[in-house]
Amino acid sequence: MGPERQMLAALVATKHYFEKRTKSQIAEDLALSRFQVARLLDAAHAAGIVRITVELPSGVDAGLSDRLRRHFGLKRALAVVTADDAATRRRQLGKVAAELLGDVVTEDDCLGVAWGRTLGSIPESLTELATCPVVQLTGVAGSVSENTVELVRQVSAVNGGPASPIYAPFVVADTTTARGLRSQPGIARALELHRTVTRAVVGVGSWDPPDSKMHDSLPVEERRALLAKGVQAEVCGTLLNVQGGVVSGLEDRCIAIPAELLRQVPEVIAVGGGATKTKAMLAAIRSGLIHGLVTDATAAEELLALG
Repeated sequence: MGPERQMLAALVATKHYFEKRTKSQIAEDLALSRFQVARLLDAAHAAGIVRITVELPSGVDAGLSDRLRRHFGLKRALAVVTADDAATRRRQLGKVAAELLGDVVTEDDCLGVAWGRTLGSIPESLTELATCPVVQLTGVAGSVSENTVELVRQVSAVNGGPASPIYAPFVVADTTTARGLRSQPGIARALELHRTVTRAVVGVGSWDPPDSKMHDSLPVEERRALLAKGVQAEVCGTLLNVQGGVVSGLEDRCIAIPAELLRQVPEVIAVGGGATKTKAMLAAIRSGLIHGLVTDATAAEELLALG
C-alpha cells in the first residue's frame, strides 16, 4: 500500500474509531463508496495502522488468567499486572479481590475471612458487597490496627451483615489454653459458624522462604522442627508440604477453622503474590483447599512454570 493510500486508510480509521462515524457517513464525507471505506479499514488493519488491544481496567491479564485457571483446574483465577514493590502490589491485588467479592458474594452466602497482609488491603477498595454474615476464620494475627478482627469489622461495615469475630490469638502456647478459649461463648459461636461458610477469602503463608505471620509468631526451635517435617505453606493455620499434604503439629493449638471444615467450603479464594509466595501458593493449590486465586502476573507465570 502506497503512502497516499496509507494516509487515506489512516483518515478513514480515525473517523471510524475515534470520531465514531459510520462507514456510510465516512463514504459521504470523502466521496467514496461504502465498499471502498470497508476495504480501507481492512487495509489499515493489515498494514498495522490500526491495532486493537483488549485491556481490563483492573490490570487483569485475561489470557494469563485463563491459562492459570485451566492449568490447575481452578474455579476462577485472576492474574494481575502489578508494580514490583510489595506494598503497591498488595494494594493492587486487594483492589481486584474486593471487586471479585463484590461480584460473586450473594445474600445467601456466609463469608469467611482469614488474615493476610494482602487481605488487609481489601476494605479500602470494597465499595459494595451483598448483605450476608461475615465470619472470622482464624484468631488474631498482626498488629492492633491490622488483624483479622479489624478486617472482619471493616468488611461487615461495608455490607451491613452480622459480624462474628474471634477475640483470641491465632496460635496459643498449649492445647489446654486452646480448649479453654474455644469454649468461651463468643468464640464458640464463631467457630460453630465455620460449618455454615459458603465462600471464604484467605491468605497463603510461606514457610520456605518465610513470609507468614504464623511462622513469625512461633519460637525459633519450633519453626525449625516444623520445617524439618517439610512445611512449605500455611492456609488458615493448616500446615502444608510441597505436595499439598497436611503436616500435623499445630492444629491442636490453633484457633482457626480446621482443614476438614475448610475443605467443605464450596468456594475458597486465596489472595497473595510476590516471589516469596509462589511455592506456597502451589502447595495450596495442590492441597485442594482453595478453588480460586488472585495473584500477580509474575507469580502466575512462575506457577505455570513450576506446576
